[in-house]
Amino acid sequence: MSPIITGLLLAIGVSVFVMTMAGRIGVLLAMKKENRLDNIPQRVSALVRFGLGQKRMVDPEEFTPGLMHILIYAAFMVLALRTIMMFVMGFSETALVLLTDLSDPFWAAHPALLTVYKLYLLAKDVVAAGALLGAAYFVYLRASVKPDRVSPSWEAYLILGFISGLMVTEFLFGGSHMVPREQTMPLATGNFVWWEPVTSVFGMAMKPLGYTVAHVLGVAGFWIHLAIVLAFLNFLPWGKHFHVITGLPNVFFLRLGQGQRNTQSAKLPTPNLEKEEFGAATLKDLTWKQGLDLYSCTECGRCQTHCPTYITGKPLTHKGVNQDLKHWAWENQMWIEEGRGPSGTVEPLPEIIGSALKAETVWACTSCGWCETACPVFIENVPRLIDMRRYQVQVKAEFPPEIQRVFEGMERQGNPWGLGQDKRDEWAQDLALPTWGDGGTYEYLFFVGCAGSYDDKQKKVSRALVKILREAGVSFATLSKQEMCNGDSARRMGNEYLYQTLAKTNVESWNAMGVKAVITQCPHCFNTIKNEYPEFGGTYRVINHTQLINELLKEKRIKLSAVMNEKLTYHDPCYLGRHNGVYDAPREVLKAIPGLEVVEMQRSQREGFCCGAGGGRMWMEEHIGTRINHNRLNEAALTLKHAEDPSTPYPSATDKQKPGQVGDYKEPGGKGVVAVACPFCSTMLRDAVNDTGREERIKVKDITELVADALEVKQGTGTVAPSVAVNAKPE
Repeated sequence: MSPIITGLLLAIGVSVFVMTMAGRIGVLLAMKKENRLDNIPQRVSALVRFGLGQKRMVDPEEFTPGLMHILIYAAFMVLALRTIMMFVMGFSETALVLLTDLSDPFWAAHPALLTVYKLYLLAKDVVAAGALLGAAYFVYLRASVKPDRVSPSWEAYLILGFISGLMVTEFLFGGSHMVPREQTMPLATGNFVWWEPVTSVFGMAMKPLGYTVAHVLGVAGFWIHLAIVLAFLNFLPWGKHFHVITGLPNVFFLRLGQGQRNTQSAKLPTPNLEKEEFGAATLKDLTWKQGLDLYSCTECGRCQTHCPTYITGKPLTHKGVNQDLKHWAWENQMWIEEGRGPSGTVEPLPEIIGSALKAETVWACTSCGWCETACPVFIENVPRLIDMRRYQVQVKAEFPPEIQRVFEGMERQGNPWGLGQDKRDEWAQDLALPTWGDGGTYEYLFFVGCAGSYDDKQKKVSRALVKILREAGVSFATLSKQEMCNGDSARRMGNEYLYQTLAKTNVESWNAMGVKAVITQCPHCFNTIKNEYPEFGGTYRVINHTQLINELLKEKRIKLSAVMNEKLTYHDPCYLGRHNGVYDAPREVLKAIPGLEVVEMQRSQREGFCCGAGGGRMWMEEHIGTRINHNRLNEAALTLKHAEDPSTPYPSATDKQKPGQVGDYKEPGGKGVVAVACPFCSTMLRDAVNDTGREERIKVKDITELVADALEVKQGTGTVAPSVAVNAKPE
């Protein structure tokens, strides 16, 4: 070929790419430092499974697009070596002959190497054909299906054109060498060879054109291929396909320590308040990893499919946040790196809220974790938004006005309602419950929680759980009036100082009392104590009430005998299910209740839909779009109706053109029970029942209440059993 042209193409292409990447990396270097080089073996394992192995790409809700993406990904991985070969061919005529003519004496002298090379060529042909299939599928998907999650984009078609062009030019180049210059040439016969099946087809198609035309097509294919490679490379840092470069590193640097099934935000990063880390005001207050997250967003829109804010018309999509922040960073690169604003003079960076994002966007998130569960490259969306809330609360004191009383209630009375601390144990006044520290020895601390202590509905759940624990002979005690809020809502609403104060107070007190194991009936309490308290020295065996009840049933410590002839659907709490992977225990408990017919909602388990109360939204008004709890209850009503009458239309919750249609159901629906395992979910869904006029058809009950109603009582409820260990097995 031509060393001069090849060298010129490489010099220009690589130089421009390096200059562009220097700016992109400069932005990351200007951001806050963060250590993401701990536990290298675990990171390598994650990279192999989720990066190289593309495990999340074929999640059930997007299996076919994911499979097509894997075909393209495989082609890039395999053809990377072929691209290097082609650049070498451009510099060396010897390499060109050697790599295109398998009758060369070199191969006869190295038969084993020839076999390996043929197998590589076979793999190359197969994956390149797969990439063409994948590219055609995505053109069809965008042009005909037009999924709701996919934004219209000329860039996508350009990239698909690049991909297709790379594959076709590879086949043209290879096929041209199968067209004989003379009929006596032994291998270049234009016939089919097993090691290049697709290339052979191109060669046979070009054979009638003659050697000269085929040669011209091959040479054109060669140079066009190299040009596309360099054009593609330089285009990547300017658009959403930057993830081709940053995706694998982003997976490698994911947040560790949460387990395979947990989200990235089950445990939020803990800022050092003594060093005045009060949240993210500007782009430079984000960490470099959060910046890499922005670069890695593919705009695939998977985060929208079950996102409660997107489905109900709120001003938040995590895809949109990523793009807004990324483009602002790119447009103001010098401002971030060197402090020089648009005027060319040194100016302070503007705050994120007001320049790149709106305040209502930051406050809309329910922290349900769907976006982090769905993201193929593990973008940490929720912690970044919480960081912005921290600045708004702790520095600017600008937040939704209704949460002021929540903060004050936690500060003064240790609960978000601001009700008297002396009333915390009134729910159990006639139960004669033991108090931790009264001189007795107990296996479990029953952390009742604020809702379980003050909310009239949840008080019944607390009493029902006590009934079950006593019947099973579980040794437990409460903190009575000394119990304080765990701080979850304060933390997720951005008041990190208040959260840390509550967390440190609780941990210090519990450790002094010798607490080793904790029962919770609220998933928010469960998540905070289990995942976040260890950072403050509070390492306990934490068990959710559904897990404990399930173990008691398996060990035959309790028996359910009352028959309940009702249809029931279970709503997965985000902080029990998605954030902590507890899906089976609640369902196993429900199936153990005689007579219950359990039917699943479409959006369940990993794909469960939020009730709207997480992320502190329990305490905020919902003024924009439709109400999240209404959407969820509508699905429950439709599910129960469909169970009664299978002819009832039941649209797919993951419909590509309009996801979440199951939440648009407006009819009264079927009769039955919506089972919950969270006080926040209970409140939100009961409110939705009342708001939608379904009081006579649907009842919302905690699993604990259902179990207590079905419980066969043998032991008196006023006694406390001796200490008996119950070993809850993690799911």
